[in-house]
Amino acid sequence: MTLPGRFVAVWSIFTLCTYLSFGSGLQLLHLGWGLWAAQALFHGGLSVVGWQLSGHSARAALGGFSARSFGVGAAFGAANYFAWAVPLMALAHAVFPARLVQFFDSAKLFERHSQVDLALAVSGAVLAAPLCEELFFRGFLQRGFREAPRGIVLTALIFSACHFDPVGLLARFELGVLFGLLAWKSGSVWPAVGAHAANNGVTTLLYFLGDAGDDTPLGWKLPLLCFAAGNLALLALTRFAGEHLRSPSPSTLTPVPPRTPWAWFSPWLAWGLASFLLLLAFDWRGVALNVIDARAQPGEAVRTQTRTLRARARAGELPLSDYRQALRPPN
Repeated sequence: MTLPGRFVAVWSIFTLCTYLSFGSGLQLLHLGWGLWAAQALFHGGLSVVGWQLSGHSARAALGGFSARSFGVGAAFGAANYFAWAVPLMALAHAVFPARLVQFFDSAKLFERHSQVDLALAVSGAVLAAPLCEELFFRGFLQRGFREAPRGIVLTALIFSACHFDPVGLLARFELGVLFGLLAWKSGSVWPAVGAHAANNGVTTLLYFLGDAGDDTPLGWKLPLLCFAAGNLALLALTRFAGEHLRSPSPSTLTPVPPRTPWAWFSPWLAWGLASFLLLLAFDWRGVALNVIDARAQPGEAVRTQTRTLRARARAGELPLSDYRQALRPPN
């Protein structure tokens, strides 16, 4: 099922601009909640509303679900991580200056946050981001292109560019191509969601299993070994996939009745407001500390020195004003 190209272009620009304008702000308020809220409200919610405004149900956006095709997609995502993500990131680390690599190191997101923050952030990266990003990029944007090969490549390029990470640009582009191929071949977004979740899950698992603070270069032996073994796995999966990748069509794709735009938007806005109030009820100090950090923008040395103070302020053992004062540069 395709969507009108002009409508997809306009709505995609609106979705991306909204996400880029407000998504980062939500994550600054609270990393874990912000990741879930930004993905659900903008990538996921606006994609569903886009389908509904075009006269189709949200089930049409996702396509049919099959546990078997979802599992095949996840296997492709895990194998592809070793076959292409590891070698391409090793190449990027060798080409880009070390300072730029460190600046775009996403592992910094896990610093100075509580266990609850980390749990929400990790679950958001493994669950919310794969579902909502694939719902938008492959379930909505890619379907606006009339020619599949061109649409897959262009969507993958937009997907990678929207992460604003030049170091990971090539690796994410390759991932976008894989996700696009899985969605196209299966006729459903779900195998791409499985591949995306597997890629993010393997990345997160290896980060926590390894030494998070170890910046030692990988060298080339490990990436080359991953490239060889991973591509053998991809070849085997390609031969096995066949009909196992094909997802069933949704049982009901009847057009939805016309409604006002507010009727489509209001449930998502209500959910966003309710989740934010719940966040404030359980972790208002965490939100306040994040606002203080955003205003002060402490450097790496100050962030390290005040890590213990921040934890004490988060636990209520230290007034927020004392932590704010500690971030101020000496006169």
